[in-house]
Amino acid sequence: MSSPVLMQNDKHANLKATHSGDYTRYKERHLIPIVAQDFFNLASEFPLVFVKNGDSGDFIPVAVMSLREGQNLYCATDQWQALVVPLSFSNAPFSIARTDAEGDQFAVLIDEDSPMLSETEGEPLFKEGGEKTDYLEQRIDSIVHVSQQVQQTQAICKLLVEKNLLTTSQIQLQHRPDGRTYNIDGIYTVNETVLNELTDAEFLELRDKGLIAMICAHLSSLQQLRRISQMQYEADKAAGEY
Repeated sequence: MSSPVLMQNDKHANLKATHSGDYTRYKERHLIPIVAQDFFNLASEFPLVFVKNGDSGDFIPVAVMSLREGQNLYCATDQWQALVVPLSFSNAPFSIARTDAEGDQFAVLIDEDSPMLSETEGEPLFKEGGEKTDYLEQRIDSIVHVSQQVQQTQAICKLLVEKNLLTTSQIQLQHRPDGRTYNIDGIYTVNETVLNELTDAEFLELRDKGLIAMICAHLSSLQQLRRISQMQYEADKAAGEY
């Protein structure tokens, strides 16, 4: 696993970056953390649910990309298998790290081992005088935006918990009788009964924060469980498991 380092205009002066749709770095992650803005794009392809962080107890939304731990059906090869992409996937080979408790200051990190970096192909990161190129400035703006979205999403999840809107669900999927049955535990979804019982004031609070549209996208995305179940069946069959 790569370890990003602090980006420096002297050390990385000659580096160039290219874009890649190769997301095999996620091939062993069946649940991909997403941000609130992702719901509106990803709901047409992936089941979008919530899971609880085992260490902090905080809830995070994720896109389900396989029914098996250690496997990602969409990232198994260097050819991305969907028309939509999580926002965070476009960050590489860059990332940021907060340098103060308030989260107002950050450092830009770079994965020196990334195949998207070279000294011969792509967009330069720095000008001859050491200043950031317009390309790098745009990439940094993009990862800062995603980082801000992460913080906003954390606040949204806390509000959903406060309103008692998240309920645990045990999902059992079997695409065909000759296929494997998958039991998925630890998944949380929005409880529609509780949602419908909110007071007018509570509902308006969620609406004013833009959360009703997000909740609708989440609930709609659950229809994609059938898609992922079919994909899992076909992948298992291709692997000769039955």
